[in-house]
Amino acid sequence: MTKFSKNFERDWEWYYNNRSNFVFSGSLPKTINLGFKYSAKEAFYLYDSQGKLVDTLEPKLLQEIFLCKEAINFQIKEWSHDRAKGYLPKIEFEKIIKEYGLLDWMVKAVERQKFKHYENNRRNSM
Repeated sequence: MTKFSKNFERDWEWYYNNRSNFVFSGSLPKTINLGFKYSAKEAFYLYDSQGKLVDTLEPKLLQEIFLCKEAINFQIKEWSHDRAKGYLPKIEFEKIIKEYGLLDWMVKAVERQKFKHYENNRRNSM
């Protein structure tokens, strides 16, 4: 059995619990085959930490987890853009944070990426 870090466990639990909330990423799904060696969690860990896509006992669950991760990354980009443009005020973003129980790294990513949009907007307006 694989020993997972606290951060991985935290992220896995969030993806698992939100896999029906975040289902659009704009990416093509990964091809996942049925196998008999790895659980979806172990297979996700191997992909997330080492880039290895392995067969799994739970291909449907693994596909849902991959989609959730891709979808939240897509959503982070959208929220950061909207925060930078002023379409998503902090008070409204805080409601989203609470509604979905966003992890600290997700919130920080939105706030950090919004500054990239500020830079792009500034350059484009010159």
